Amino acid sequence: MIVTAKQINIPMSQKKLSRVVEVVKGHNALRALDELKLLTKKGAFYAYKVVFAAVANAEHNFKLDTSKLVVSKIWASDGMKKLRKVRFASRGRVTFIRKYRSNLYVELSYGK
Repeated sequence: MIVTAKQINIPMSQKKLSRVVEVVKGHNALRALDELKLLTKKGAFYAYKVVFAAVANAEHNFKLDTSKLVVSKIWASDGMKKLRKVRFASRGRVTFIRKYRSNLYVELSYGK
């Protein structure tokens, strides 16, 4: 049984978020929640929310035992197009401030 959860348009880059989620890949779901709570990175907050939602989906929708859930897949991808804001530069020029977004997906498997 595979249980999924996702969150889209997280306001941080995919590269920074994927460094955080690699920590919990392959771990027990409850242990992954504990590890994410202790990490001091900004991405750990968003990853915690998505893993917690996947655990809640497994418990509520499928009546699964949460102690046997394992984070089989967790990955981040590029989100919405870059949000561009204008920044005025010297000599009458204009530069852009790029705001990156990302999506986060989690798959929990039941067993082991």
